Amino acid sequence: MKSQLAVMVVMAVMAVAVGACGKEPAIVRATQEVELIHAIQNALLKSVEAEKSAVLSTTDEESRALAMEAQRFATKINRLRRDLRQLVAADGQLRETAQLNAFDAAWGDFEDLDKRLLALAVANTNLKATRLSVSDGAMVLDRFVDALVEMQRASADSGLIRATLAASISALRVQSLLMAHIPSPDDAEMTTLEKRIGELSEETDRQLAAVGEAAAPRPHEKLAEVTKTWSEYRRIVAEVLRLSRQNTNVLSFDVSVHEKRRVTKDCLAALAALLKTIESVPYGTR
Repeated sequence: MKSQLAVMVVMAVMAVAVGACGKEPAIVRATQEVELIHAIQNALLKSVEAEKSAVLSTTDEESRALAMEAQRFATKINRLRRDLRQLVAADGQLRETAQLNAFDAAWGDFEDLDKRLLALAVANTNLKATRLSVSDGAMVLDRFVDALVEMQRASADSGLIRATLAASISALRVQSLLMAHIPSPDDAEMTTLEKRIGELSEETDRQLAAVGEAAAPRPHEKLAEVTKTWSEYRRIVAEVLRLSRQNTNVLSFDVSVHEKRRVTKDCLAALAALLKTIESVPYGTR
């Protein structure tokens, strides 16, 4: 009974203190500050998890959904951060204010990096280049080679046979170089691959011209199909190279593994320092 009365007296004194100074007691503010810091830490880690998943996602829809999830956690952190700022300001502790400012600066870097990183993650240009190359590209190339094979089988002309075989080989080598270009993170390497792809494409053009000459004066019935299919394949190659050059999947992975790790570490370190200070300052000195 006496203990209950003591608690009631303490609560009454606290209520009077609150009414007198217009703000919560120091112990209540400190508890709220600690809770907010833990909530920010939790939301930050969930934001990072969503961002990593967006970077590693294999579909545009999943990448966009996960990027939006990461952004929702960022919005939550900004709300919690404003609430924390009000409590720290009410306490007037210079060290805590400085440490919160340090977190705000690190968080600003985090947000700036995330804008760039998530935009890269949802673009998925390397994945799109891969799909285009192995689906439409491979299908059109198969038609091209099959038509050349039919020309070989229907002809006894050694010149035509050699030219169709050479055209097939150079075109197939283009396809293999595309699959080396798409995952490459190095601009110089991509430039070298593009140069070689161009050379092989020109070689295919020359061999197709030789096929046409060997088939003259009466053009082979498959020659028009071969020429049309090769033109279609070259358009696909150009689009694959355009997408691959943007390198958004390669870049987003690199940024996520290196730069994002650093800014995340800075944010968590600033929060940990602020939490330690809040828990170490005696309530009576606030």
